[in-house]
Amino acid sequence: MPEILNLVHMPDGRVINETNMDPAIERVTGFVRYFVGADLGQANDFSSAVVVKDQQLPIADGSRVKLGPRERTVVFADKFRGVSYVDVVDYLIRLRNAPPFGGKSELVIDGTSIGRVVSDMLHEQSVDHTAITMTGGQEWRRAGRYCNVSKTLMIENLAVLFASGDLKFAHDLAMRKEIEEDLASFTTQTTAAGNQIITQSRNVSGHGDTGIALIVAAFASQYLTPQNIRVSKLVGMY
Repeated sequence: MPEILNLVHMPDGRVINETNMDPAIERVTGFVRYFVGADLGQANDFSSAVVVKDQQLPIADGSRVKLGPRERTVVFADKFRGVSYVDVVDYLIRLRNAPPFGGKSELVIDGTSIGRVVSDMLHEQSVDHTAITMTGGQEWRRAGRYCNVSKTLMIENLAVLFASGDLKFAHDLAMRKEIEEDLASFTTQTTAAGNQIITQSRNVSGHGDTGIALIVAAFASQYLTPQNIRVSKLVGMY
């Protein structure tokens, strides 16, 4: 068994180890996927996009091949304002299709306010995406391209991913400080009835737009995982 595997990266994000026709070597399928999260503001507000890279690759472990640890990394962040809906839609499509995201990315947008308009425009162009509307409570529900999700659940999910080390920032991410400031603007309070509510304060960066973009991308990576990246092992065939 070689210590370093020859990995084949498929266009749809699957990553498969080459067996060289050796029947003793299992063919294990891992993945590299990207979740493009976007928070969309009004004309005078910022819109933001954040990309989470999600990967789990085959590794050699002694005499066998298995899936290595799952790694999620914030690899891209951007913000802009003062552009039309058409420009926003064009930007999201170009970002989703840009290397290395193209063919293996999932687009998830904040579907509140102008997000619904942008979602309709993306749908008219047959662009696959999910529009998330933040709600109260602790539940989430999906219907077609729309998804109603508890804001508390989404923020707690992100906190758990960071605390456990399952999600990290890329070492060279230029907007890391701004994202951290945005996330710090969210606070959790407990009511007299024992219910948790999320409040958000305005910070020096604005309305927390990059933080929200990351929150929706992280939620998608945990709960809206595409079917093809759940495959763990295929023996003898692609």
